[in-house]
Amino acid sequence: MTTDSNTPRLVSLGEVMIELSAQAPLADAAVIDRSYSGDALNVAVAVHRLGVPSAIVTRLGEDPFGDYLFNQFRGLGVDLRYVARGGGPTGLYVVEQGGQGAYDIWYYRRHSAASTVSPADMEQIDLDGVEMVHLNGIAQAISASSRQATRRLAERGRAAGALVAFDLNFRPQIWDGPAAADAADEVLPLVDVALCGFDEGQMVFGTADPESTAARLLDRGPRVAAVSMAEAGAYVAWADGEIRLPTVARIVEGAQGGGDAFAGGLAVGELLGQNPATSARLATVVAGVKVERVGPLVSLPYRAEVHERAAELGWDDVVAVLESVDAKPDQTSGACE
Repeated sequence: MTTDSNTPRLVSLGEVMIELSAQAPLADAAVIDRSYSGDALNVAVAVHRLGVPSAIVTRLGEDPFGDYLFNQFRGLGVDLRYVARGGGPTGLYVVEQGGQGAYDIWYYRRHSAASTVSPADMEQIDLDGVEMVHLNGIAQAISASSRQATRRLAERGRAAGALVAFDLNFRPQIWDGPAAADAADEVLPLVDVALCGFDEGQMVFGTADPESTAARLLDRGPRVAAVSMAEAGAYVAWADGEIRLPTVARIVEGAQGGGDAFAGGLAVGELLGQNPATSARLATVVAGVKVERVGPLVSLPYRAEVHERAAELGWDDVVAVLESVDAKPDQTSGACE
């Protein structure tokens, strides 16, 4: 592989959606705020803010919401060369915020532009210099063509010598557990790093604890399996080791997007060649700082914040990793209107 300063080291595939959020019950809310999010974008931004160049692969509608998103993307520092337009409307979801980080979500994404992504689109991605391809189960769920595209990008990533990461990201509003398990098993033999929430593992794989969830993932082919457990921390396992980490969050104000922050931190550790325990600690710090603030994307921390918290924790291995990253992330906040 060849690389230059403009080559994204991580490519993340998935849908980005408009977020409409209310701080009161939706039936009574007089004000709904507009923002945006998407697991693939959240991971790419988390990686970028740690100093590693990243790109998002997605499709937006040719509509005002699509215009809004593309304009917002320009302030995030993520490479946009694989953002296409058309094929359907821009998807959206509505969030009803509860207390102490709780929330409920309703999705409006059927026949969205992102759902028209196909395997042919994956052939257009230049993987020369890309060190990790990041995939997720939501992209598999939104349409048959997007599911096929997910598999194709995993195949191309493996053939190119890049690491392949896959986050189950199960959404029961989109499909059921058995369908998600079948789709995951299509790509897991091609995956190096697999991620799954504890509750997701119960619903999709029928596993009873983090250890059995990780074992189920590892049995399908990945080298590393990470199970996030929200306020209970995380469990990460690999062939000859395991680590269980508590959350390092001081307070939880914005749980939404915490798993994506964890995934971004884990991705950076792995693509920088760290051992899984160090990657897990880095992921834990990124997620811990993120959930202290509201917003799945705007609250993703920058490298300096993660470095400071890791130093406070005495996690010298994480500090060393962050200091080894050459690129200085753009400090543009990417704040939403």
